[in-house]
Amino acid sequence: MNDKKLKENENNIIIETERLILRNIELKDIDSFLEYRNDPEVAKYQSWEPKLNRTDVNDFIKELQSHKLGEAGKWNQIVWVLKDTMIHIGDCALKIQDDNKQAEIGFTLSQKNQGKGYAFEAVSAFINYLFENFNLHRIFAITDCRNKSAIKLLKKIGMRQEGHFIENIFFKGAWGDEFLFAILQKEWLFANI
Repeated sequence: MNDKKLKENENNIIIETERLILRNIELKDIDSFLEYRNDPEVAKYQSWEPKLNRTDVNDFIKELQSHKLGEAGKWNQIVWVLKDTMIHIGDCALKIQDDNKQAEIGFTLSQKNQGKGYAFEAVSAFINYLFENFNLHRIFAITDCRNKSAIKLLKKIGMRQEGHFIENIFFKGAWGDEFLFAILQKEWLFANI
């Protein structure tokens, strides 16, 4: 792994990769967050509609800031910032399960920064960080079956498809199918020796 943990306290995370800095979301991220989250192509396979407003995002960030990173049952949001420009381009979501041994992750990347390897770089570094710092047994991700880019990324990272849910979610006016991907800590460590 090419990632290096720079700084950590109970409400902050910073991971440095070759091209990115990963850190907790802050109020200064509102404009960039709104820009890519309101892009219909980015929101296409996500749970939100591309109609987010400044007030709602402000409240969302404040709520997230009240959560300790890795607090069981609470979502956290880690943003990806380009090191050379300090521009916020995407994010990872994290929710550690109540057993403190499993976690769900998700990710979003601005459309103009897709296809450049940023998502692989960020998500790989984040998974590595989670296994090293929270001693998780398993990390999983759920994605829409039509989201070919997310499926490709999850497979490239080394996650295996464990499930295919048929019409399990009512999503943007229709029933949708989802895939479940996961990786165990021992698999991750073996693959990244």
